[in-house]
Parts: sequence; C-alpha cells; structure tokens
Amino acid sequence: MRKMDLQQWNDNKDFMEGYSYRKSTFENIDIRHDNEESFVEDLQKNNLLKIESSKGLLGLF
Repeated sequence: MRKMDLQQWNDNKDFMEGYSYRKSTFENIDIRHDNEESFVEDLQKNNLLKIESSKGLLGLF
C-alpha cells in the first residue's frame, strides 16, 4: 500500500499515520496506527484489506 501511494513516506509509521488520518477525515473510518498489527487488523475489519493464502498449482484443480 505504501509503495502504491502517490505521496512519499519516510517509513511505515508515517504512512500508517497519514493513511489513518485520511480515512478518518474523509470517510469517518477509524484505523489505529500505533503498530502494524493493529493497523492491518483495522484495515481487515473495515474491508479495506483482504489477505488470502496463495494456492499452489495443485490448488487449481
């Protein structure tokens, strides 16, 4: 997410804080940014991030 953002960030902490601010300001969505675990948890809770396990070749059949 940080790499695809139009704004340049010094580190993950700065990105998480900025992303949380934008979501809170423009969409009234609260995302914790004190650590990466809570950030990802809140992204998932708000359907902003979906983590799926990748299936190997055999998973296709």
